[in-house]
Amino acid sequence: MNKVARTNQLIDRVCANPNRLLPENIELIAKELALIAALPPSSHTRFVLMASFGATALGIIFGVSDILVLSLIFMTAFIGAIARRVLVKLSDNLFIQPFVAALIASLIGGYAQHTFQDGGLQFILIAPCMILVPGAHILNASLDLTRGRLGIGVSRLMYCVLILLSICAGLLLGLSLTNGTLASGMATSGTPLWLDIISAGIAVMAFGAFFSLPWNMLIAPVLVGMFCHGSRWLVIENGGGIVLGTLIACMIAGTAMTLLSRALKLPFAALAFASIVSMMPGIFIFKFADGLINIYLAGNTATLAMLTEMVGHGMAALLIVLLMTFGLIAPKMLIESIVAK
Repeated sequence: MNKVARTNQLIDRVCANPNRLLPENIELIAKELALIAALPPSSHTRFVLMASFGATALGIIFGVSDILVLSLIFMTAFIGAIARRVLVKLSDNLFIQPFVAALIASLIGGYAQHTFQDGGLQFILIAPCMILVPGAHILNASLDLTRGRLGIGVSRLMYCVLILLSICAGLLLGLSLTNGTLASGMATSGTPLWLDIISAGIAVMAFGAFFSLPWNMLIAPVLVGMFCHGSRWLVIENGGGIVLGTLIACMIAGTAMTLLSRALKLPFAALAFASIVSMMPGIFIFKFADGLINIYLAGNTATLAMLTEMVGHGMAALLIVLLMTFGLIAPKMLIESIVAK
């Protein structure tokens, strides 16, 4: 994101310069582009700490209130983030990082389930895995497919699927090794509105660090994300349900981020996803994958209840992703069509 912002600023300066095609100016442009290309991602300290705080914030949003569980979520995400930064130096494989980070989370979470007694222990492995979900790529793929750019849209979609498979593989492998489970409840308690809003802001800051978004450009996504999550909380608390709440929040985010991405000259998908990251149905995706494995292992003894639960989680994930995509893309396409006229 930092590279994109700097490049867009350079393009604006070049276009405003009537002598931009002079040889000496072209040479300066080439040098500045080389400097932009060499810009580092977020520092190791920022990346690791934001991953830890982001996962902990997601745990709070899910209803976790026990200090021990939140501390274990922080520690698990901390270790996973360090592993990701080490692995990027050791391997060019695109999927080894999410696999190893998910494996670490499931191993720690699985052992914790046998050591402690708490209804929210499952989130020790779910929350750190949630921050691995490639939401920005899902939104970009949806945008491309909606606009008929099938080649790049399908490629991006397959990239998302492979990342999700890597996460699920690491998660399920760790659960099998530790005899852990994802079968406990979805949340342990209700989260107050003020705490829900603050946690959503922390989650946005975390994903801003993953995208290497400069600190001075984080203010807008954080404020939008907090407002959107607060609106979702109000809809859910008033009986609207998680699906309607997510749709309304994403339409607000789509409208705000379309305008902000044009003003800040930053990618819409990254800004939009950062603002609604805590609404991604990663927990349903993980439970769906776990249900598939359980049905396979049960074989002929699999029950209708197991199948119904697995299908329910899969449909919930699909519906939420579709509505999130619609809520973000519809305002963007409408606003852009108006501006184009």
